Amino acid sequence: MPDWGLGALAGIALLVAAIPYTARIRDPRQKPLAAYLIFVTLFSATAAAVASLLAWLAGRLGLAADLGGTGPAVLFVLLVFLPAFALASWQARKPPWRQRGPPE
Repeated sequence: MPDWGLGALAGIALLVAAIPYTARIRDPRQKPLAAYLIFVTLFSATAAAVASLLAWLAGRLGLAADLGGTGPAVLFVLLVFLPAFALASWQARKPPWRQRGPPE
């Protein structure tokens, strides 16, 4: 049975660590809360999508049981978090989007 408490603590630590990170990388015109919410939302959505895809792929290839080892588990986490971190950081760095006004 998995220990969900450790995963929850790791997730909370990630959310807290994202506060100063997004404050440092954001565009000066972007509000700090907006940059943080963009980062957290995209990181979470991308990590969930990539983890689901990789878990499905591991199941289809018969490798799901092998993910219990330390090496494959670390590789799985890196394959999930690195693309999520890159996409979320890229979006949090972008300047805010401004509409030009109502259509004429």
